[in-house]
Amino acid sequence: MIILGSNGFENPTVCKKLDKLFPDKTGKLLFINIARWDSMEVGLFEKACAAGIGFREENITIFDENDPDAVKGMKFDHIAVTGGNTFRLLHLMKKFGLDSLVKEHLSEGADYMGFSAGAYMVCKEIGYVDMFDDNIDITDGDFTAIGWIEQYPICHFERKGSECLVICKNRIGGSPEMLTIDELELKILKTNDSKEFISV
Repeated sequence: MIILGSNGFENPTVCKKLDKLFPDKTGKLLFINIARWDSMEVGLFEKACAAGIGFREENITIFDENDPDAVKGMKFDHIAVTGGNTFRLLHLMKKFGLDSLVKEHLSEGADYMGFSAGAYMVCKEIGYVDMFDDNIDITDGDFTAIGWIEQYPICHFERKGSECLVICKNRIGGSPEMLTIDELELKILKTNDSKEFISV
């Protein structure tokens, strides 16, 4: 299952929706919170919120930039990638091999939760979000992301408005399918075979 949102566990309304989507919370959950400079603080708060709705605290891992090898060889049932600067996130995911880790886990049936910057990671490329985030991290012009979905998300859409939709489409080129996501909305792709997102 792919779940994309503008906000994650830290938002009480979204957290309630996530609670209903995961009746079984016994699986292992990895938080990747490296899109912000206060990543560990964010991770600890997200972990507390997830534990608050029933995910087992001992099964929740927070990715640590200072110990990136700690997650190597570990298997996760759920991966949550949180928000911040989208370019920083992609740069660090590639640096630490997390893009490959996510692809591997998705191919094995793990759930992916991407919130804000994390939502952009599963599309083909993120260059179009330069109207939302400054890029100081990716200097080689390679904005290739994980490429798990055909659609191109626009998070926080109700704040950005329809004008940004036109601009983003023009930047991507062709006839891209855009996936607009409002503040408290979650877009869900139930299976890897499905191509249609539903809203909750």
